Amino acid sequence: MEDKYRTFAYDYDEFGRIEEYLGAEKVFFQQLFSEKQVRTVLDCACGTGQHLYMMSEMGLEVVGSDYSEAMLEVAAKNLAALKKEIPLAQCDFRYLEKIYKEKFDAVVCLTTALPHLLSEHELLTALKSMKSRINDGGVLILTQGTTHYTLSLPSIEVVVNRSDFSRVFVKEQKEGIETIHVLDLYHSLKRTENNQYDIVYKIILDEDYHRLLTAAGFESIEIYGDYDRKPYDKESIRLIVVAQ
Repeated sequence: MEDKYRTFAYDYDEFGRIEEYLGAEKVFFQQLFSEKQVRTVLDCACGTGQHLYMMSEMGLEVVGSDYSEAMLEVAAKNLAALKKEIPLAQCDFRYLEKIYKEKFDAVVCLTTALPHLLSEHELLTALKSMKSRINDGGVLILTQGTTHYTLSLPSIEVVVNRSDFSRVFVKEQKEGIETIHVLDLYHSLKRTENNQYDIVYKIILDEDYHRLLTAAGFESIEIYGDYDRKPYDKESIRLIVVAQ
């Protein structure tokens, strides 16, 4: 599997500062982890470490892995700057058992990470691997920004617009696949270059998750449309899965 983030990783955090992962998302995880008595968490697509930081601040024992070595390099720098010592490992989330022999109260795979896998076989392989690393009674949490509603929005979206930097998404959909062309435009005295990164996702929606998770052996599957835990529907702006 190709590392799509080998260059994008170093500018990824233009989305927002690592310390800003608070608010409704943090409340969601605090409440859910309290209900499920979660103490240990594996973030198996940890990216640049935002959620590792957030969950560490909640007092949880967390570890992180990612397929992208570039993302892990940035995560290590981010966490060190915040004086957080969190174990990180390069790992393909289709084969978590190759690195992790222990199990966790929760495995999380966030921010539209799972849909990087484009085949049903790969998706099932990953979900089964995640399930194998969860303690009895533990939970899997998946989140993504792709929903019925967001797929209906205009194909061009400005996602960051600062005086020194803009990030634009140009989206294409074809045969169950969404390609997001990420256009980064720097316009300051320090940086003036323009960069493009192409991210390809399989379109996975609520019914797909019910089918895939059931096939992977999960029994309790809840799907929410936002961090307030309202049920997912065709107007939801997020898709959040909690499975046991």
